[in-house]
Amino acid sequence: MSNKVIITTDTGSDLRPENLKKFHIDGMIPFHINLGDKSYKDFYECQPNDLFKFFEENNQVPKTAACSPNDFLEFFEPFAQQGCDIVHIAMNSVFSSSYANSLIAAKEIGEKYGVSVYSVDTYTLTGAQAIMAIRAAELRDGGMGAKEISEEIKAMIPHVRTNFLLGGMNYAAKGGRCSMLVAFGANLLKLYPMMHIDEKGIITSPKKFRGPVMSVQNQYMDYVLDLAEKYADHRRVMIGYTSDNKELIKNMHRRLKEYGKFEEIVESVSNCTTATHGGPNTIYMIFADKY
Repeated sequence: MSNKVIITTDTGSDLRPENLKKFHIDGMIPFHINLGDKSYKDFYECQPNDLFKFFEENNQVPKTAACSPNDFLEFFEPFAQQGCDIVHIAMNSVFSSSYANSLIAAKEIGEKYGVSVYSVDTYTLTGAQAIMAIRAAELRDGGMGAKEISEEIKAMIPHVRTNFLLGGMNYAAKGGRCSMLVAFGANLLKLYPMMHIDEKGIITSPKKFRGPVMSVQNQYMDYVLDLAEKYADHRRVMIGYTSDNKELIKNMHRRLKEYGKFEEIVESVSNCTTATHGGPNTIYMIFADKY
């Protein structure tokens, strides 16, 4: 008889408690968010509004820190003690050492308790990582074993499109991801970059949209929905946002309702790991392709 399989992820996935419960995902390990000299656990102790308030008061972008090997040992051990195999859906290793640290803990836990622990580098984050975690849970619920699930999720990686729209350039500039001069020019021209993460985890900005925030959001969604029409597996779309801007959120739902082809919309307020890099009014609409 095979071991029970546990599906876990990290807060880079932007999943929230209601998502974890609905899709039977068993645990979510938090990244560390550093606000000045104080460290907090993403989601559990710190929310995006806390970051934005800190930025406004200090003109300083909060920092994120990876989960350590010891964090993962403490996280995996209760499941392993019950004789469960684990599949962990990890954030992009290009951005963080968290995946590498999970491998250290996985080896130790596996040897200590005689269970299998598979950590999958998704080479992505936010809603794309969430879609993979949800799919892993579905495969588990369908009776698939831990090794097979990990292989299926690895095969899925090239087929999940990670495109998200930054709410502005200030956080990128303050965080050292672009120059202040570039940010000033983009803000002056009302340019908003769309970021893309490829299957190797590399981030680029293939498009920029210009205009007021609502117009830019519609341009971004036009682009994404055009891709969806050509390529999407319409079973599910993940939408997320870093700020509680009710007009932007309503607009996303309106556009998806008009499009009308996705069977399920999974919605989430981003966790701090995403908000730290994107800033306020960052949004995404992410789906998997047919393959």
